[in-house]
Amino acid sequence: MNDTLNKLSPTAAEKRILRSRKIKFSKLYLHSKEEIQFWFGTSRIRAMELFALSEFQSVPSIGIKFAHDLISLGYYSLDELKKKQPARLIHQLEKQIGAWADPCLEDQFRLVIYYANHRDSKKNWWDFTKERKKYRLKHGYPGDRPSKPWYELEQYKMQNHINAKSIRTQVAVSQQVRAAMSYLKKNYTETVSLQKLSKIACLSPYHFQRSFKAVYEQSPAQFVIQLRLKTACRLLQQTNRPINDIVIKCGFENSSSFIRLFKNKFQLTPVGYRKKFLEPNGIKNVQS
Repeated sequence: MNDTLNKLSPTAAEKRILRSRKIKFSKLYLHSKEEIQFWFGTSRIRAMELFALSEFQSVPSIGIKFAHDLISLGYYSLDELKKKQPARLIHQLEKQIGAWADPCLEDQFRLVIYYANHRDSKKNWWDFTKERKKYRLKHGYPGDRPSKPWYELEQYKMQNHINAKSIRTQVAVSQQVRAAMSYLKKNYTETVSLQKLSKIACLSPYHFQRSFKAVYEQSPAQFVIQLRLKTACRLLQQTNRPINDIVIKCGFENSSSFIRLFKNKFQLTPVGYRKKFLEPNGIKNVQS
């Protein structure tokens, strides 16, 4: 899977061209495909891929993996997704990979379609989880949906991402990393040191960090930040908690750090984000 993603990601030569033109890859979609093709001296299809990777990742909370999924289905711009049905797209993807997908992928399909029609939206994929559950409760799944789960596909098996000499070692290390991940998910609002996680995984700090990043494509610290930001988004949307209370509840070091991380992720301050989700009669007075 990583090899496929690497083939789509900008090459070293393409990155040099971007730097020479002082263009960030995240902003490449603001230029036409014709310009991209000319600048890179590449094929039309490669220009379309680069444009799509950049534009799809401009959607809040959408990363390169899902951008790749959209391209694999033959979509190269948000405009092409405006009138699509999320249930049909997830079914198409599942038939293509031969397995049922993680439910959050359907949430991401719902998000990109919504964003394609509402370009100023700041919603994230998890804001569509409730909508997806309601839809599935009413309509269920197609009768020809693949029976194999996505995590049984070879490219998704954790041990296949572990650098080890034997399969037995790969499996053992993947189980150790999974144990630390489970602990992290339950305690992400606390201060959890690398040494603590390494001890849970029965690995040295160096080998734990390297194995964790190989499996999840981000460091433990980066993963914690994502979990904290997700919780902060929910609290900003659904409660009237003061920002400082959210900082403490989510485990951020201080309000300055929280605001900086939040703005880097969502291009909005927490206060600005909350305003986007004000209910007609005000935010619910929920303190939990």
